[in-house]
Amino acid sequence: MKILKYWTNEEFEISTHKYHLSERKNSIWRESGSERSGKCTYTYNELGFRGDSIHKEGFKIMSLGCSHTEGVGVHDYETWPSQFTKLVSNGVNMNFGTGGRSNDFMVRCLLSYYDLIKPDLVLIMYTYSTRKEIYTNDGGVEPYMATSVWGYLEETEDGRLIQKNLLEIQNNNEDFINWYKNHQLIKLFLESKKCNFIWNGSLIHSNYKDEFRYDGDFLLNVLDKAVDNRHCGPLHLKNYATKLHDHINNNFPNFLLNDKTKLNIKNSSKLI
Repeated sequence: MKILKYWTNEEFEISTHKYHLSERKNSIWRESGSERSGKCTYTYNELGFRGDSIHKEGFKIMSLGCSHTEGVGVHDYETWPSQFTKLVSNGVNMNFGTGGRSNDFMVRCLLSYYDLIKPDLVLIMYTYSTRKEIYTNDGGVEPYMATSVWGYLEETEDGRLIQKNLLEIQNNNEDFINWYKNHQLIKLFLESKKCNFIWNGSLIHSNYKDEFRYDGDFLLNVLDKAVDNRHCGPLHLKNYATKLHDHINNNFPNFLLNDKTKLNIKNSSKLI
């Protein structure tokens, strides 16, 4: 089916109605989504995401999330993925966070770009479980949230009709199970790739956890705000990045070693 093209890195898209990836590739913007103060610099790489070049060598850290991960309202170097990467030796910041997008989007993003990026570590900050993706009759893919209307669902006749139907089936249990399926897919996929990962569930509003969940009090005791006064500010993001790094270093120290370093350690132990 033609819509499967959106599950490839060649034709991946964040929306077919507007905000196309092609508009952001290799460019510098002064706005992101509803944040249009002009006070922040948003630098997008050759894929259209706010991270280092895919050709940069080093320990590649792939981050998935929504605007909290993209870093809406702060400069490039102030996002939590950027600040975390600075704490890792030879770290490469592969930030795939995208404002307004869903956990459905994160799954599609991971499966589409994993083999291209070949990350050494994946960090996931799940977003609100009410957010999802829908595939339209005309072969497009769009973000949606049944309880909040924007973009395709607001600006097109077909979208407004779909919105009415979505409201009838939306409920908390359905939202949670949709997130849970996404989480299991990500977990099984990364395990099959033997790739380490940590996930944050601050925004899913669920007590579900496993050994790889670490929220780091992300939305508690926020130290400062971004320029839009809606998202977390640079001090808070730095604090979270530091706590996340310390958590991994203390509980999963091997997660911060690439395969070459692990091999050197293994060979050294044989010589002792």
